Amino acid sequence: MCMAIEFGNVIAQTIDDISNNYEKLKRLISEYDIRVSQIYHEIETKNLNASEGFKKYKELQFVLRERRVVKHEFSSMRALLVSFDIEATKSKIHKTLKNSQKYEEGNQIYREGWNVSIEDIIKAKFVKI
Repeated sequence: MCMAIEFGNVIAQTIDDISNNYEKLKRLISEYDIRVSQIYHEIETKNLNASEGFKKYKELQFVLRERRVVKHEFSSMRALLVSFDIEATKSKIHKTLKNSQKYEEGNQIYREGWNVSIEDIIKAKFVKI
């Protein structure tokens, strides 16, 4: 197979993974926000003794710390998305892969019966001695 197509597919998959993880982190922050609101509501509406209040405090602290870790990762992912302009990059990669595939199909017809592949050449030329 054409190395350009293989690399293009890896890049396309990586971009999809970045977008998918960004959306997962976004949903996760929302879930943490809901959980924090639930804890606040419990504190507001219940009369807690010192022990129960401390348990709620520790629960809230744990949820807020997890949320902060997720938000830090989310911010990094957002910066990555913005700097690469992911949608435009995806479009360019798709177009390039489509063109590369057409070119590769033509090359395959041209080289039909040659019994030579780029993988074989690279293995033969770059084997450690």
